[in-house]
Amino acid sequence: MTGKILDLKSFKIPLGKLSPLETFRTRQGDVLSYRVYPAWSDNLIVLYHGVGSDSRYMCVLASAMAQAGLGTVVTPDLRGHGASLNAADPQSQHQFEIDLEELVIHIKMTRAVSRIVLAGHSLGGGFVLRVAVSDIRKQFAKFLAISPYLPPSLNVFREDFGGWISPDGNGGFKVNMPAEFISGQEKLTYSAAYLAAVTPSENIMADLQKMQPPVQVVVADQDELIIPQRHVDLFTEAGANIRRVEGLNHLTIVSKPDVWLSQISL
Repeated sequence: MTGKILDLKSFKIPLGKLSPLETFRTRQGDVLSYRVYPAWSDNLIVLYHGVGSDSRYMCVLASAMAQAGLGTVVTPDLRGHGASLNAADPQSQHQFEIDLEELVIHIKMTRAVSRIVLAGHSLGGGFVLRVAVSDIRKQFAKFLAISPYLPPSLNVFREDFGGWISPDGNGGFKVNMPAEFISGQEKLTYSAAYLAAVTPSENIMADLQKMQPPVQVVVADQDELIIPQRHVDLFTEAGANIRRVEGLNHLTIVSKPDVWLSQISL
């Protein structure tokens, strides 16, 4: 990185679409937060956010999914983010899978759920892929990975990471958040251990090809962080369904879902 920094000036969170924050306590004693976008459907969509932010920026996509009747959407805050900022660091390599199962148990106690779709953007999309080839994958009917984070060894990132992140030299990275956008609820540093617990392994493509889970991948052709064609090539070779959307970038793919949401099946 040579001074380049993330440009967020054109990205706005429409507060009118933002659902209230809710919390629950896990059986491990951690308090985790989430938001609910209700729909007249027994389908549940669990939608995870990416790095440096929290569930708030997913509100446009979550609202669009709910209003389209695809299902009630829950947008969790990954531990260490948003209102879950003070939750303990991952205690095991499967901590985020445990958190997900705890969330699903909690939601099922409050509403009827017939099927579950797991979705996520960026780092959250990487987590979706991790779960799609995990021991708990059978709990989910489909998986939607939007501009997913993949292991650096797969050579999917642009050389300058689009100004988004700076590697720390130890397998982690920091988020290059502009000072004017820092509120104190952000997670701006990610250790190698944290990433190892939330992202897919270097074998993700071979695992997808072997297990063939029902995965849908969506990438934007103007993504500043990842190389879209590299994603297309990798997922196509692995036999996964991938759609490349024109005219969008790493953030507008979630802030302008009307461009692509009706073109996929959940």
